[in-house]
Amino acid sequence: MTRNPDTGCDGDHATFCRICEAHCGLVARVKDGRIESIAPDKDNPLSRGHACVKGVNMHRVTHDPDRVRAPLKRAGAPGEFVEVSWDDALDDIAQRIADIQAAGDAGAIASYYGNPTAFSSDCVMTFLDFMRGLGSHKPYGAGSQDTNARMVATNILHGAPFPVTFPDFAHCEFLIIMGANPLVSNGWLMCTPRIRHDLDGVAAKGRVIVVDPRRTETASRYEHVPIEADSDVWLLLAMLKAMAEDGLLNDAEIAKISNGWSDLLAAVTRIDLETAAARTGIAADAIRRLAADFCRAPRAAIYGGLGLCRGRYGMLGAFLLGAINAVTLRYGAPGGTRFGQQMLASTAKPFSGSYGAPFSRIGNLPSIGGKMPFAVLPGDILEPGEGRVRALFMSSGNPLLSAPGGEMLERALAALDLFVSFDFYRNETNAFADYILPTTTFLERGDWPFVAFGELQSPFLQYSEAVVHPQGESRDEYQIYCEIARRLGMAAPTASPEKIALAQAGHLPSPRDQIDAMLREGPAGDRFGAREDGWSRERLLDFPHGVMVDDLPDDAHEWRLRISHDDGLLRLWDPLIGEEIARLVAEMSAPRDTSTLRLIGRRDIRSMNSWMHNVDKLVRSQRPVLLVHPTDAEARSIVSGDIVRVRSPNGAVAFEAEVSPDIMRGTICYPHGWGHGAGWDRANRTAGGNMNILLGVGPEWTERSTGMTLIDCLDVELSLVAETAH
Repeated sequence: MTRNPDTGCDGDHATFCRICEAHCGLVARVKDGRIESIAPDKDNPLSRGHACVKGVNMHRVTHDPDRVRAPLKRAGAPGEFVEVSWDDALDDIAQRIADIQAAGDAGAIASYYGNPTAFSSDCVMTFLDFMRGLGSHKPYGAGSQDTNARMVATNILHGAPFPVTFPDFAHCEFLIIMGANPLVSNGWLMCTPRIRHDLDGVAAKGRVIVVDPRRTETASRYEHVPIEADSDVWLLLAMLKAMAEDGLLNDAEIAKISNGWSDLLAAVTRIDLETAAARTGIAADAIRRLAADFCRAPRAAIYGGLGLCRGRYGMLGAFLLGAINAVTLRYGAPGGTRFGQQMLASTAKPFSGSYGAPFSRIGNLPSIGGKMPFAVLPGDILEPGEGRVRALFMSSGNPLLSAPGGEMLERALAALDLFVSFDFYRNETNAFADYILPTTTFLERGDWPFVAFGELQSPFLQYSEAVVHPQGESRDEYQIYCEIARRLGMAAPTASPEKIALAQAGHLPSPRDQIDAMLREGPAGDRFGAREDGWSRERLLDFPHGVMVDDLPDDAHEWRLRISHDDGLLRLWDPLIGEEIARLVAEMSAPRDTSTLRLIGRRDIRSMNSWMHNVDKLVRSQRPVLLVHPTDAEARSIVSGDIVRVRSPNGAVAFEAEVSPDIMRGTICYPHGWGHGAGWDRANRTAGGNMNILLGVGPEWTERSTGMTLIDCLDVELSLVAETAH
């Protein structure tokens, strides 16, 4: 193999996608300093010629005429900006930070980061470190819209929020999927670039069962078990009870790998199968049969995605899913559930995560993995008192279209003394920013598949230099942090004594250098020359398509070493679980209000939240519509194409309706991320409304144990607004 052409040079550049965890291999063709086209990399040994439509259109973002290419300073109302020099922007930002710091209130500076920043090693390894260097202890993130419930459940089960487990697809013969649509989303919290092939392989050997209120793309391809929205937890509890009652579990073997089974079992016995059947819409004998089939399958796993986490009992559902894998002895078993391959020295041992402190000033909600729930950020800005947020740094993200807040969030953003956005678009949220600092797309920076290094099905390594040079005056975020830190007298983008000492000695490594060092010290590394056949960034440059690694030490596959509890055992009970089950049992006899419907979300393979809606090739064939079951539509005199109003206690939004039998009766479904009106022309010409207007803001609209915003399964009213020509 030969190295890639130098950055910006004509020719084909092997690289990889950084839009999601899959990190599919790509080949970008460059001519005259611009990327002409992108294709899946057939020579990438992990993705083997697979890539979704988003990745192969990323050059249209890189070269988008609407892209921010120079620092912008707000010069009037929200959305009104003028270009300024980098020095003027950074000098002013640093001075305003210093003025806020001089007031001595450590809670006055907050941060937020989302996608695609989440898959950039520059940002993942530096942003929160930089904020701590500023004295900030208020990092807000997108996790309270997606991952927090899973992280808290994992913290109970494993002793730390990370790492998480996922199915051993290569050997699995019986797979249950809940709250996930992997044929569209590729795989949540796992690196599986060929997920359709993986699932087809499981189905060829046995069964793939998709439990979902909607006949999703994945459910249509395999076995679909329809379920009432927000009732997954009832199904999981009923399955556990059936497994125990029918003698399908081995208590002695469970005791060898876990603590707390007797407590969980005692709580499970309080669940009535007939009540669970009524709540889920799945017959009691069908639940019992599903539980038995799962237990008797030689190689089986149960997997849950984002949809499992965003209802009223998201954390309990995520925990029970893990508990079922545990009590059926699937942890580490062939075809069961497993941890990803770890390629870096710092992640070879259990991840030191966090749950609890610091708690939010508004609502006293816990931080998860070091980040706070977004639903209380607007209040943290607007409510007077010590610790009120006055400054916000936002790295990627468009929470006005992806998080709760609505008009209150707009008022909060407008009230900030300083709002700095790192982005390559002027979106609906950063229209309120004082500065938008232009950052690079993944095609303009070198990087590792950093997130994948903890979520790999098979050991894989890759490093890619930038395909083209930064467009306009764009800079990578690490460089920007360093420049702000220098102006503030910080020795580095951090206040940690160890890194300051390195910086003062002139040896502070960049994030990419730090990952290289962790790789070299890790299970496949070259030990800085001591291991001749080991890997380093320099050696990987000779393998631009990436390499599979087969000679890992035996203990790299031992799942028990990844448990962070002192005794090395899984935890099947915690007071939080007791509280959540008690809350659930208390509502067993409460009838549901059948006059309302439950709203859930969905993804489109051509969308990534809101930030790829300016690519014409992706959006021109998308049509965000509200899916309504025929019976619910008939009761409201609605037909496909009508404009309907969805109302919650928090607001109302008009959508176009589509009557579809693919959605459960009593449930309606709409994708988030729409409703544009900012500095991107093509996105503004798309249809669709902003469903986040329906969401509640504040602690009362969250799952208390996790701070998760109640997004899916929101109770709403549906009515006809206007008929269209049919």
